[in-house]
Amino acid sequence: MESSIDKKTPATEEHTMGLGKVNLIAILMMIPLTALIVSPFILIWDYETLKIGKEMFNDNIFLYFFGGIVIHELLHGLTWGCFTSKGLKSIKFGVKWRYLTPYCHCKEPLKVKHYKIGGAMPLVIMGIIPSIIGIIIGNGVVLTFGIIFTWAAGGDIIALFMLRKLDDEAYVSDHPSKMGFIRS
Repeated sequence: MESSIDKKTPATEEHTMGLGKVNLIAILMMIPLTALIVSPFILIWDYETLKIGKEMFNDNIFLYFFGGIVIHELLHGLTWGCFTSKGLKSIKFGVKWRYLTPYCHCKEPLKVKHYKIGGAMPLVIMGIIPSIIGIIIGNGVVLTFGIIFTWAAGGDIIALFMLRKLDDEAYVSDHPSKMGFIRS
């Protein structure tokens, strides 16, 4: 993580990470995250149930994947928009084509606690909850969906980790061009 003090305003602090590094860390997180989710499923149900679900998921992968990416970014934007003075007018969506990374950018400063909520929303709604439901009901399709969108939240997990030491009442601004934020 690169962390630097803005020389113009001594009270601001930039917490950013290059997208290449974020993507590498997110890929490395896939193995332990998958093991954490898949292990209880296999212990309760079996590998064959998981395999069948994974194959059924793969039959509709483009629908799930591309629809899921849109929903992921919308969850960030809708949540952050709830905490801004201008609502959704303060939210910008786009894609960093060099890294094939979609993004949602909030143009207004947010309290750290609100930034965390918006940052965690896709992980919780699309990753953790479907994974738990898939484990409980023994549905490999739902579990696979949860795994894929836990992976997709890798950058969000990293951002939440970067926020961990900041006061929840402090304000941060989403960095306009890098993955991360500026504390003011």
